[in-house]
Amino acid sequence: MKKTVLIFFLMFLPILGGAQDDEHYHHNHEEDTIQQVDTIDLEKEVNASTKLENNQDKPVKANLDDFPNLHPLVVHFPIVLLLLGGILQLIQLFVLKRNLDWVILLCVGTGFIGAYIAGVYAHPHTHDLSEIAKKVLEQHDRYAEWTIYASALGAVLKLGSLFLLRENKIFEILVFLVLGFAAYSVSEAGHYGSQLVYIEGVGPQGEYLESEGHGH
Repeated sequence: MKKTVLIFFLMFLPILGGAQDDEHYHHNHEEDTIQQVDTIDLEKEVNASTKLENNQDKPVKANLDDFPNLHPLVVHFPIVLLLLGGILQLIQLFVLKRNLDWVILLCVGTGFIGAYIAGVYAHPHTHDLSEIAKKVLEQHDRYAEWTIYASALGAVLKLGSLFLLRENKIFEILVFLVLGFAAYSVSEAGHYGSQLVYIEGVGPQGEYLESEGHGH
């Protein structure tokens, strides 16, 4: 009987030892996991603290060289000017004032210059975009190009209404249609541009932008 008990004890001894080893392994594994999590949390805290200290040392107003691209600094001018030019041209259909023609020409002419600079010289190069971001960028560029053409044509037509066809109602309607299309195009370009920045994340802190100066 004693021999039988001894044999059973010897048979179960490796099993008991393996269970203890397995428990010891899981215990050590849990400790390693906890240490790794603590290390990651500590690194995040250090990085956040360092970033906060660096931000505190920065001036409130950034220099032009601090921007990854000058496009957002330029593009707002043609948006405002071309929208204003379209509204003023609509008013001009009812008042036909020569002085207002000069104001419209100033808005449209400077709007065209701003759109050309934003779309050509300050257009950013991108990389590693998602498929949806590429499609959004394609739409943005298409409407931006239409804005340049429409505003250029609108400025030329406005010169015509100033020096060739003065106070011609039909011609002013034609000018309004062109400037209205320019205003629509710049609005759509702005919509897709905002979508790129605030939804697709293209641009903030230089994300997805190539570091190659400020121009196109």
